[in-house]
Amino acid sequence: MKHTILHPAALLLPLALLAGCARTPDMTPVWQKTLPGSGAKATLSNCTLRDETEVDYIYSREDQNWKKYPALFTTPSPVLTLTGVTADQVELRFSEQIADLYLGYDRVMPQPKLDYIFTETADGALQYQLDTVYNYEFIVTTETGTDDFLIICEQE
Repeated sequence: MKHTILHPAALLLPLALLAGCARTPDMTPVWQKTLPGSGAKATLSNCTLRDETEVDYIYSREDQNWKKYPALFTTPSPVLTLTGVTADQVELRFSEQIADLYLGYDRVMPQPKLDYIFTETADGALQYQLDTVYNYEFIVTTETGTDDFLIICEQE
């Protein structure tokens, strides 16, 4: 019978992969708010909140109606948890940054794949773990109203 001896380095790779998979997000809130329009409760965790401010935003390149949009500037991989809404009441879009202006991504162009992990918890909360350095636009709509805001994931 022939025996194969594995090199010790060959055993380290699977262990490293398992350690990466086992990393769970830190769900300690860094920001919490009941959204004024929709009434949903929003909690941000697994990141550092660098700034909470309004940014200039337009819906499209043809739009001349600039608005001030609330924005949360975070480090990568934040987790946004929403309670009091269902998944069909939440829309997630990419927002393009041009200098200090944020633009609703051109709807004619293919939308970049937004890397996020969506989870619905046992108690019905919706969790969005944002995995890349992008500008995420959340639109939360219920019978009572709509909230629009950006989460801007910045490089560390």
